[in-house]
Amino acid sequence: MKVLLNCDLGEGEPAEVTTAMLQLVDLANVACGGHAGDEATMRRVVREALRLGVQAGAHPGWPDRENFGRAAVEVSADELTQLLEEQVRALQRAAAVEGGRVGHVKLHGVLYHLCDERTDLAEACVDWMELELEGVPLVVGAGGLLHAVGEARGVPLLREIFAERGYAAEARLLPRGEAGALIDDPLSVAGRIRDWQTSGYLEVGGGKKWLVEAETVCVHADSPQSVAMARVVRAAIGAA
Repeated sequence: MKVLLNCDLGEGEPAEVTTAMLQLVDLANVACGGHAGDEATMRRVVREALRLGVQAGAHPGWPDRENFGRAAVEVSADELTQLLEEQVRALQRAAAVEGGRVGHVKLHGVLYHLCDERTDLAEACVDWMELELEGVPLVVGAGGLLHAVGEARGVPLLREIFAERGYAAEARLLPRGEAGALIDDPLSVAGRIRDWQTSGYLEVGGGKKWLVEAETVCVHADSPQSVAMARVVRAAIGAA
């Protein structure tokens, strides 16, 4: 099975980093909300993705530019539905101008985590996808609540693991800021992804290993070594 490489883009990274990452990934998660991104940026990222043959998807997030979506927030199911409607539609309009379309959806930051913690939000997200974007895949954390709800409802999914983010022993992502949350050595990251490709087990906290299936691996563009990281992960998954 081919494993796809995805990256969150249009979140304030330099334009040259955007292009470099797009040369390495299969899926671009284009920021389309208040946490980052604007119409000009969305159009630029989509234009480059189309040029390079990369699928552009929507990356909606809580409107919290200053904290990059990491602040604790209270979100209702209705607010999530409204946010998806506004932000995904905004990227659809921007993509249409460039001759493209929204090929997938992946929630950003706090929304991604809240939909793995609250059944009402997971169901609201899946409801909206079923009603408004039938047939378009939703990128979900492998083994999470949103994964379970989407699978039960028959929504197309792309299960995801993170290349350079650390996991706790119970296979949940460590919050940014905690020790081990970010893995900054490209060789270590390449090794763990290569091991997962060959064995099916991903290294998590406490010396444990997690048996996990996924269709896509995520890398990020907001680190000093983002391009190097994407390059070694690309090589790791491409070699399987």
